[in-house]
Amino acid sequence: MAGTGYTDLREKLKSMMPYRDGHKGGGGGGGGSLPRDPPEPPYDRKRRHQEDSGSEPSDYEEQKEEEEARKVKSGIRQLRLFSAEECAKIEARIEDVVSRAEKGLYKEHTVDRAPLRNKYFFGEGYTYGSQLQRRGPGQERLYPRGEVDAIPEWVHDLVIRKLVEHRVIPEGFVNSAVINDYQPGGCIVSHVDPIHIFERPIVSVSFFSDSALCFGCKFQFKPIRVSEPVLFLPVKRGSVTVLR
Repeated sequence: MAGTGYTDLREKLKSMMPYRDGHKGGGGGGGGSLPRDPPEPPYDRKRRHQEDSGSEPSDYEEQKEEEEARKVKSGIRQLRLFSAEECAKIEARIEDVVSRAEKGLYKEHTVDRAPLRNKYFFGEGYTYGSQLQRRGPGQERLYPRGEVDAIPEWVHDLVIRKLVEHRVIPEGFVNSAVINDYQPGGCIVSHVDPIHIFERPIVSVSFFSDSALCFGCKFQFKPIRVSEPVLFLPVKRGSVTVLR
């Protein structure tokens, strides 16, 4: 895939989806309403390829990229479910989680800290990335039961219940809830939620700000750089994204 000309991931993120300065983004649960088809990527891939490489992509390359994007889109459903008032109520609860974590009120494996992103596991937690003794897909392992805190009642009441009511998931489906708390400029590298750990669908809700999901990116580090995604998916505050 052609390079983008960016040397800093923050520059690329700003150009693709400007976030509100000073605002962070958080993830939670999900819900249901009328489905919307994910929009097409907001840039001309052929033109960008010509600018970067000086040559036109072959018909085969274009067809391959289009097929990849079609396959990704076929497994995604987006819904607008949470109102601004509901988001504000949930965001206040997330802020409370952050405050409790800073005071050391959670179990050790409930909180996972990284630059510009903190992760909070509830119900179940698992090892990944640099925590693994052996690297690679399939090596992730759940922590022993009881080593992370239980799912807070407000998550059941304000998020999961709405998912069930709108038939996004069946009653009793959720036994793990994770909050990803991103600071401005924060992100997570391309990954697949471990198939041997997670049942599908993966359901997420975006809070605090608009953001984006990018599929098919390749990362390089020191400095961090990223290729163009196969699919760029805007994610609005309060929207639900269902990944199958």
